[in-house]
Amino acid sequence: MLKIAICEDDKQQQQIIERLTIQSEKAQSAEIVKFDSGEDLVKAYNQEQRFSIILLDMQMKELNGIQTAEMIRKYDKNVIIIIITSILEYAVEGYSINAFEFILKPIEELKFSKIIDKAIIKLNEDENKNYIIQTREKTLVLRLSDIVYVESNKKKVTIHGVEEVYVNNENITEVEKKLSDEGFVRISRFYLVNMQYIKEIRVDGIKLTTGINLNYSEKLSNQIKERYMNFMMGDM
Repeated sequence: MLKIAICEDDKQQQQIIERLTIQSEKAQSAEIVKFDSGEDLVKAYNQEQRFSIILLDMQMKELNGIQTAEMIRKYDKNVIIIIITSILEYAVEGYSINAFEFILKPIEELKFSKIIDKAIIKLNEDENKNYIIQTREKTLVLRLSDIVYVESNKKKVTIHGVEEVYVNNENITEVEKKLSDEGFVRISRFYLVNMQYIKEIRVDGIKLTTGINLNYSEKLSNQIKERYMNFMMGDM
């Protein structure tokens, strides 16, 4: 289900954005959730709500759009954030939070629709990135976004997914070659981690959003932090 969040503190603008979103061809079946403030949106993420696209106003009271986006990025690196603003300079600031696009107020309906459709096309492309597990009985196709981390198991690997665990007849180095350009980082001899699930890197290990804590190699510490920083900044 495509879920779109609208975060706008002006009720009239909120209604306009909702109407234009519904009118967009590719978003007609989307579930739309409206928020009156950045605080409310962050609270939703604290309560494990997730969205595919966030339409985010920049000029809000308390938390502004940039501050809100920075907090959201701690939970979700991949969510598509579209900035909506009446001040062009704010669009430039959007690069710091890896904004997908920006829309200037007053909103042009045609441009708005094109940007929404473009965002949904990107989502669909990302959904098609898969990892294949081949067994004697069957072939399993896993979305990369559903893989939390990969664990070495001698000459095999254990794939820890969001909902299930799988075993594949590859070694972890072979899997790393396939996934290192897709947002995965090798943190030790034993683990390859999907960086979208990293919550924080601590001295005693890497804590994942699933609650798991994984030990990492001190020798790889700087490399892990650098790759994760690039990932969060959208440079991968």
